[in-house]
Amino acid sequence: MRRCYRGAALVLGGILMTGITSFNSCSIGSLTVYAAEDIPAEELETAFQEEVQTGEENVETEIQAEEMPAPEEVTEEPVQAVEEPVPTAEEPTQAVGTSFSLEEQEYQVLLKIVEAEAGCEDTAGKMLVANVVMNRVRSAHFPNSVYEVVYQRHEGRAQFSPIDDGRIDTVSVSADTVEAVARVMNGEDSSAGALFFRAASCNSRWFDQALTRVIEHGNHIFYTM
Repeated sequence: MRRCYRGAALVLGGILMTGITSFNSCSIGSLTVYAAEDIPAEELETAFQEEVQTGEENVETEIQAEEMPAPEEVTEEPVQAVEEPVPTAEEPTQAVGTSFSLEEQEYQVLLKIVEAEAGCEDTAGKMLVANVVMNRVRSAHFPNSVYEVVYQRHEGRAQFSPIDDGRIDTVSVSADTVEAVARVMNGEDSSAGALFFRAASCNSRWFDQALTRVIEHGNHIFYTM
């Protein structure tokens, strides 16, 4: 930026006037006039030097203001809302008892009696029949093995009708029956201790008089003593 200071002497109306013009970046020029009448030359020179110095300081101040960098704009980053997980409803917990294992013969007998008695039932219906067999094995009122429980007879009659009509030996065990028996062997039991069951279409007189009904599922009604 160029700076220019100019001093001028003017004669106005017979009076010697001294003018000092200063130029800067923002103005064409400003003129300060001093009357020379009755003012010594030394004072005029001093006033002239002070005006020049003031002009230089003003220009330097303007230069510093122009060179000063503008403050950086601070931009705030948007804050993303944190999505909270929506709680999901808990699934009902299946009651689980003690798991058990069976020898192969016992296991096959259990599969066959479940298939023969509940082949048309859903998984839960098959599990209930398997639970009845295992409840009898654990009860003091019945034999203590799967084979003996399934083939037990009372007054010449089998406890399970597929033994009498021979269906136990003709069934093909389904994958669903295998799953149902496996779940029972892992301890699942929703039978409420049932020891007997009958088809819903059969005569219920003896069952209803001698036993306590606990569950009805599918085509079967279950009882305990």
